[in-house]
Amino acid sequence: MVNDYNRIVLIGNGFDKALGLKTSYADFILNYLQEVAIEAFRNKSHSTKLMSIKLLNPNLTQSVDTYIDYIKRKYTVKDLLNFIKGVTNISYKYDFFKDIVDQYVDARWVDIEQNYFNTLKHHFTKFKAQNLYTKNLEDIIALNNCMDELTVELNKFIVKQQNNISLSFMKSHFSSLTDKIFEPLRPDHSELVKRHNRQKVPVRVIFLNFNYTNTVKQILNKGAKSINLHIHGTVNDENNPIIFGYGDDTGEEYKQFEVEGENEFLRKIKSFHYPRTNNYHKLLNYLEEREFDVFVVGHSCGLSDKTLLKTIFEHEKCLAIQNFHYKGKPEDFNKRMEISRHFSNKILMRERVLPFDAFALIPQLPENK
Repeated sequence: MVNDYNRIVLIGNGFDKALGLKTSYADFILNYLQEVAIEAFRNKSHSTKLMSIKLLNPNLTQSVDTYIDYIKRKYTVKDLLNFIKGVTNISYKYDFFKDIVDQYVDARWVDIEQNYFNTLKHHFTKFKAQNLYTKNLEDIIALNNCMDELTVELNKFIVKQQNNISLSFMKSHFSSLTDKIFEPLRPDHSELVKRHNRQKVPVRVIFLNFNYTNTVKQILNKGAKSINLHIHGTVNDENNPIIFGYGDDTGEEYKQFEVEGENEFLRKIKSFHYPRTNNYHKLLNYLEEREFDVFVVGHSCGLSDKTLLKTIFEHEKCLAIQNFHYKGKPEDFNKRMEISRHFSNKILMRERVLPFDAFALIPQLPENK
């Protein structure tokens, strides 16, 4: 017997980027450095809780406005730092922030949350090697404090990006995506899933929103039939603040953190921040409510959300997982590997992850293509 079903739609940063929002981590870091540099040129120096920039020679060879214009026209962290390093002294308040900037300078894609966890593991190893009577948590405390400051700045950045874009005209442009999200699976795909109801639309569509913006509500919302869970919080919301940290509490490294008995190692693990709202428990209830399929729309499926994604993907009521893409088969192939990392049962993974679907497209505004 084929039953009614729900749909879980994982919304990640790729959705906001498709709308034209500059909300990637690279955009965030570049914008932050530009703002600090501009203030430094205006005032000869500028210091924040993350870094300081000071002019080496306050007597500039060109006008301040000319330098500011140059700064605004730099589109990568590397280009920006190459421009200002000859006339300024740059210092960082935290080694972790310097590491992040350096990785962007080297033109390597970096996930701040994954990098945070790698750094945490490194500091844990150093902590374990310390003398029993002189052990201290200074490095771990500094790392977590840096993440706290980054969260504050990330909130400011997302607010600015969200306020600088008009979403009303985009609804028609993204109507094809909206329609597909609320429709049954295409017949040639639903036939591959034994228990899937290929005639009916989903009873509920639950947007599991990993973004901090309000774009899903404005563009994809269809009233009572859709539910929007901001699982990682939203900007400027004290009741559902941004969750920024790491989300895999299943690995061996995490178990070592727990055994050590120092709470500072656990302070930025997402599992301890989810209970600030009831969103996580709402999600668990929807997973139990009835069978469901999963649409992945712009979510990287990285390991920083492993525990949550594993809960969904390996749930006994999960029917199928469909990835949405905008660059065709190569992007879909890479996403398939990311999704597989959340499965312990690889046979189950091969059954549930549906084949490439040329029609499962994330529309892109012309300037994003």
